[in-house]
Amino acid sequence: MTRSSILYQNSQSTVFLLDIPTSIALAQDFSPIQQESSSDSSELISSTQVCLRHILSSTPLKDPYPGSTEPKTDVARAKVLQRIPVSEREIYDAISPLVREALHEIRVSLGGDEWCFERRTLPPDSGRNCAARCPEGNVSLGKRSRKSQESSGNDDCRFPVEDYTDSTVPEKSTKLRGVPQNPYLVNPPLILSPGLNLFDSMSGLCNLVVRNTSFDHATVRAGCVLERRDDSTETKCAQHYNHTYYIPPLSSFLLCKLPISQSATKPNRFPDPIPGLSQDRKFDLILLDPPWVNRSVRRSGHYHTQHYLEGDLLTQRIRDILRVHLQDSHRIFRCGTSDDRISAPKPPEPQTQNSIAAIWITNSAKARRTAYDAIQGAGLSVCEEWIWIKTTTNGDPITPIDGLWRKPYEVLVIGRRNSPQLPAGSSEKSGGGVVTRRFIAAVPDVHSRKPNLKEIFEKVFFDDASPSPKSEDRTTYSALEVFARNLTAGWWACGDEALKFNSEEWWVHEKDASLS
Repeated sequence: MTRSSILYQNSQSTVFLLDIPTSIALAQDFSPIQQESSSDSSELISSTQVCLRHILSSTPLKDPYPGSTEPKTDVARAKVLQRIPVSEREIYDAISPLVREALHEIRVSLGGDEWCFERRTLPPDSGRNCAARCPEGNVSLGKRSRKSQESSGNDDCRFPVEDYTDSTVPEKSTKLRGVPQNPYLVNPPLILSPGLNLFDSMSGLCNLVVRNTSFDHATVRAGCVLERRDDSTETKCAQHYNHTYYIPPLSSFLLCKLPISQSATKPNRFPDPIPGLSQDRKFDLILLDPPWVNRSVRRSGHYHTQHYLEGDLLTQRIRDILRVHLQDSHRIFRCGTSDDRISAPKPPEPQTQNSIAAIWITNSAKARRTAYDAIQGAGLSVCEEWIWIKTTTNGDPITPIDGLWRKPYEVLVIGRRNSPQLPAGSSEKSGGGVVTRRFIAAVPDVHSRKPNLKEIFEKVFFDDASPSPKSEDRTTYSALEVFARNLTAGWWACGDEALKFNSEEWWVHEKDASLS
């Protein structure tokens, strides 16, 4: 029986209930659609489904968060409403009743069942299983014990990608971490072997494409040096750690600092929108989760949010990524320009019927406008919006749906080539175009962990697509996740946190009893 992360789906595929940990765990192996497209499907099945992996999670939320931050009086509420743009309030008014309807539909179907699968939770003594007291389970790296924490390093052991894009970094730091790859060049890809791959430091994995071209899982183990201050001697000492990461079959990643921010004194120096990724590399699906700036993120201190030189800069950066790397048979655009052609028209490349861009946004009018402008500026049209509704295990929204400070949902704006254009403030119909809204309820997990939507993307966009001519990736479609926090089998991922949730410290293993 095929495993699924979907607990409920209606006949129109417009309402889903998804289990977040299961969605990430299943994404580490090939889906049925990917297996059908493989010429070696029997080898693929036998090599990827022998061992079941479970990702460690926060304790699922049983009760909504208290609404203490909401205005207490009608006068206070009216003052807050005055500060919210009219276009933003109109979107809230359009989405809120649909959210209620979707939750009611799921509740009727499930009866009294819980809204998530059983979780393998982080141990209480780790000091990090704080879902009950932290919004959305603000849990950092999952350490299973103090011993493993001491042997594997901690969150202070960060990827040194920034060190390789700034010439002012001390030479001592570069020598400690190894010789970096040049981010200004498209370096040859590093091909992993099935099984264990050893590296002296993480620097050998930064700013270049790393590929697992095998049907088997690969493992990467790299050293890390962390300087700590010894208070007793008032000196610094170097401590050595090992990081281990699980790499899914036929997946590729690029650990790099994406140039989406810019200071007045340090202009963007990268010729490519994604440093290290050839402009010839095209994808049928590009999924982006930009680090938006908002009040709650700034207060929490968890995200490295970006400050933009001007309002249009992020729009330009996302648009450039889509123009250059989204599958298109017509032309290649130069970064930062509108219609410049940097090469003669090329013959159409083998591709599926879909060219899709998807951007996670916050519930602000500015973020929505940025996503719409980037999608439309890349020659696509907004066709769908997927609303992730964050619920408790009983199906209640984690915060009031009509709350002013914080909404219990996030939106994924989706654009597609050859769809009618829709304005950013549109409802279901506008200008002859129709935007389809789908609702995906899910109990939130640890901080910054979103649902892996591979299963739903394939159901909605790629289930009926005829297989492309066999490429080196041997999948029916190609996909890239930008600002990724975990890897997905058969997909590409880029960003400075692309390996975050593929660290072995997040995973436990169990032998599949049905195969043993």
